[in-house]
Amino acid sequence: MARTKIALLYVGGSIGMVANKKTGRIEPIESLQEIHRLLPEIQREVALQFFSVTNVGSSEVTPGHWIEIAQTVERLYDQFDGFVVVHGTNTMIYTASALSFALQGLGKPIILTGALIPIDDVVSDGRMNLVFAIRAAELDIAEVCIVLGSRVLRGNRAKKVEQSFLNTFDSPLFPALAEFNFDVKLHPWRMVRRKRSLSCRPIFDQEVVSITLHPGLPERFLDTVLDAQPHGVILRAYGLGMLPETLFPWLRRAQDMDIPIVATSQMTRGRIDLHYYRKQLTLEKLGIISGKDMTYECAVAKLMWVLGQTRNLRRIRELMEKNLVGELEE
Repeated sequence: MARTKIALLYVGGSIGMVANKKTGRIEPIESLQEIHRLLPEIQREVALQFFSVTNVGSSEVTPGHWIEIAQTVERLYDQFDGFVVVHGTNTMIYTASALSFALQGLGKPIILTGALIPIDDVVSDGRMNLVFAIRAAELDIAEVCIVLGSRVLRGNRAKKVEQSFLNTFDSPLFPALAEFNFDVKLHPWRMVRRKRSLSCRPIFDQEVVSITLHPGLPERFLDTVLDAQPHGVILRAYGLGMLPETLFPWLRRAQDMDIPIVATSQMTRGRIDLHYYRKQLTLEKLGIISGKDMTYECAVAKLMWVLGQTRNLRRIRELMEKNLVGELEE
């Protein structure tokens, strides 16, 4: 029986760091072979092939790297049964969300994984995460996922919640797609493998800024944001989407400048509902776009992607408020 063919795309992060035996300092690996040799058992189960996309720390990841990853997947897509992307944990959610929009029509899984401790450390979580990720890439799943520990999470629904081997990521508003225990439990709400036509559109507009509201936020700061003429704004609002009325003139100015503003909730398990309070009905008239129950990180990546497809305000609203790849509940 032929082994499942899995492509492992290396981007970087702590999993690819090793301790220098002379200096004791943590340094990037010199070759992917160092990861290869730490996975002898799993390679009897699957046919692994390694590809180096880049080698950067999580905080150094940019939309340019999202494009590289997406284009690499597109180039290799027909040759493999699944993909594992090795990535730093701090920006993994942004990358997972971005890939879910850039690579639509998936018929196989793309699994992002990483580690908190270098893979050559005796207590590293890296080897365990890689094994679970590789096995997840064999499952009947066809979407972008995050696997650290025993749960398979929808990538654009996940949040990094703590520095913990088993609970680094959680999915506050959407349950796990699969779980590893003595056996594998696959849940029916996952997207399953079937023949689809891959659509690779890795175009992102980086001219997006984020504003988190807090009491006493200086209005001159908000004016400075608009003076920079961003192409889009993510506004982290209170509760269900509440804003102080003192912001309404600023929103009118943004509307006059044709700058789309997407509201997300500061609540971990929050959802924007612009129809709950009477005052919120005014926000739609002022051009506010509802981020619904998207995570903040997903909303950022999605707005960058949407702006890369269109600058028409009506179309931007339509795409941002529509469920494209399981990122929100309509």
